[in-house]
Amino acid sequence: MHGATTLLLAAMTAIALSGYPLLAQRTATGWTASLAEIRATATLIPGRHALGINVVKFAESRRTKNFSVKGAAPEPSVQARTAYQVRYPDGSIMVDAGMDQQVHRFFGRGVEEPYDATAADGLQRALTSARLIVVTHEHGDHVAGVIHSPLAAELAPKTLLTRAQVHTLVNSPQMPEIRLAEQTAGRYIVFDYEKYFPLASGVVLIKAAGHTPGSQMVYVALESGREYLLIGDAAWHMDDVRGMAGKDAPWITEDRAAVMDQLKWLNSLSRTESNLVIVASHDDDARRELIQKGLLGERLE
Repeated sequence: MHGATTLLLAAMTAIALSGYPLLAQRTATGWTASLAEIRATATLIPGRHALGINVVKFAESRRTKNFSVKGAAPEPSVQARTAYQVRYPDGSIMVDAGMDQQVHRFFGRGVEEPYDATAADGLQRALTSARLIVVTHEHGDHVAGVIHSPLAAELAPKTLLTRAQVHTLVNSPQMPEIRLAEQTAGRYIVFDYEKYFPLASGVVLIKAAGHTPGSQMVYVALESGREYLLIGDAAWHMDDVRGMAGKDAPWITEDRAAVMDQLKWLNSLSRTESNLVIVASHDDDARRELIQKGLLGERLE
């Protein structure tokens, strides 16, 4: 893997030279994606693929499951707050950046919820050492770790934000702590793409507006051949994918049609692609299972 600037230049050059239809438009029937096209895009940047993916859980929220999965029983459920480290032989890419305790309290809505300060400190160290940082979407628990951080000035030059994410963060942020001034936004790597973006060897960003206008998924192909889809908050629980049910939280405003298109696609992949690991950011049960199976590392490096 290269340094951040070289990596982005390589990606841009690969797009320009490939002639591959990366700029496919949204169809009249709704959101679509093709795993075959994503796999082809993952080959556009040469070099070794990632060795593995680590996950950190730094906080949790207590919700009954019916909020996360429409039609589920109102039984106790944990929403894990997580971030992911894509490990290369010579560095890492961070997917999502976590949040500080002040922002975490916003999600408790007056209830004090568990926050692991040691894990959060480790996440900040991992962000500092990462070559690049991307966020699945512009909500506080995914982006505050770079925006509302004492290290923001250091982290910004290697943090990629899409134009849609910046538009939300400048004009209608989820909370005041993550508001970006227009002049501050210029410190970040602000970019845009229509459908797929080759970020690094084996890593592809997939535009997936729905949960938020700036939502995206991250595809990762490892050297081992194992494939991953980090889907952010397209689903809060893998039962959303299995049952194509969607969320039922009254405080969430989504493009429901787009989210349902995404869930149908993910459901199809989950049934037909045995080598593909789909990871929903907040599913604590799935997180523990993937760690137990050795599919996610439990500690950041």
